[in-house]
Amino acid sequence: FEQSESRFGIDFKKHFASSLHALREYEQAGLVEISDKGITTSPTGGMLIRNIAMAFDAYLESQHESQAHKRFSKTI
Repeated sequence: FEQSESRFGIDFKKHFASSLHALREYEQAGLVEISDKGITTSPTGGMLIRNIAMAFDAYLESQHESQAHKRFSKTI
């Protein structure tokens, strides 16, 4: 988190609070670990990194608000 905070001048946990909340499901399944220093994936979580990273996709979040245009492919 420290590198992102210093580079972008943000408090990572506050700025991405909703994203971190969305990752709780993956954390409970043992796919990611969220610590004070950052986020890591388990070997299995690494295979699902696209799905995990979607928690941080602002465009995808806005798509849920308006289903008029589908911009992204589906994951398996």
